[in-house]
Amino acid sequence: MATAVNDGGRRVSLNLADQGRQALIVVPSHRAALAVKDQRVLPAVAALGATSCGADTAQDGRRLWAVLDL
Repeated sequence: MATAVNDGGRRVSLNLADQGRQALIVVPSHRAALAVKDQRVLPAVAALGATSCGADTAQDGRRLWAVLDL
């Protein structure tokens, strides 16, 4: 969440979904065309036990996501 807040947008969202004993957590920052500035973010998320994690951009801005086993 802190990374998305630091993007400086007016809002931050948290989206949760589950399927097959896994949870998908997506945090869109709602600011388009941003790259992950802090390269330590994704390794830190992976170290928390994420099965996979990443960042991508869409029309609604950058999204940070992680998949966790339940």
